[in-house]
Amino acid sequence: MTKRKSTLLFVVLSILLFTATYNALTVRTYNVTSEKLSVDESLRIVLLSDLHSASYGYKQSILIDQVRAQEPDLIALPGDLLDRYRSPEPAFELIEGLAGIAPMYFVTGNHEIDDSEDYVRHNVKNVFRSHGVTVLENEWEPITINEIELVVGGLEDPLRTYTENIYGSWETDAASSMQNVESNDTFNVLLSHRAEEVDTYADLPFDLVLSGHAHGGQVRIPYLLNGLFAPDQGFFPKYAGGLYEHETFTHVIGRGFNYSFNVPRIYNPPEIVVIDVHGK
Repeated sequence: MTKRKSTLLFVVLSILLFTATYNALTVRTYNVTSEKLSVDESLRIVLLSDLHSASYGYKQSILIDQVRAQEPDLIALPGDLLDRYRSPEPAFELIEGLAGIAPMYFVTGNHEIDDSEDYVRHNVKNVFRSHGVTVLENEWEPITINEIELVVGGLEDPLRTYTENIYGSWETDAASSMQNVESNDTFNVLLSHRAEEVDTYADLPFDLVLSGHAHGGQVRIPYLLNGLFAPDQGFFPKYAGGLYEHETFTHVIGRGFNYSFNVPRIYNPPEIVVIDVHGK
């Protein structure tokens, strides 16, 4: 191979590598329609999952500005904003900076759980509450946004401690805690960290389920592979990230924000997820 061809090959490979691992924030928008909304009603939800205490600018200014620019009506936080191996400050800075943009709802992910007496890492629930976040603990509440009546529910992560069975009675508890949710007229939104628990969600009275946990499968190949590996799903996960239509509900799974030199994201940029809900 000539020196010129070698140089060209090196340049091409470098460009491909840079493109594959480029970790600039991406805004990904999904459209969801529901007969529970009239044709002139709409709702914009921003989904932020799996921050894992990553930082985007001074005091999260880059991420916060991007979220504000989306003009959300509701901000959904389905877990793992913290990371068990990192400082909680980036997550706390994000929540502090988002305060006042839109109502925020949070449920724990597995990284918010530890072996303390109350199972909660870094007092995250109370810190988030101090900035106006509604922390849902296997419960739901009604809310009206844009004159649309909603129910927002939240399931805590099934992990209680790292020495106990992860799931236990979680599915039964989920069904019990949500059994009184009205399913006929209100548009019902559920936050639950686990992307793979589709069978559990199918038995609950929710129209839209918002999750994380799968990290987009970490490695993606556009049009060929949606994800290589995800926690609790293993290789070639069925629910790596994106929008999935099921018989009774729509499931949107955020690919998260975590990045690491040890486990790089390939064709899988960190993403702010925007969900536009419209009537039909």
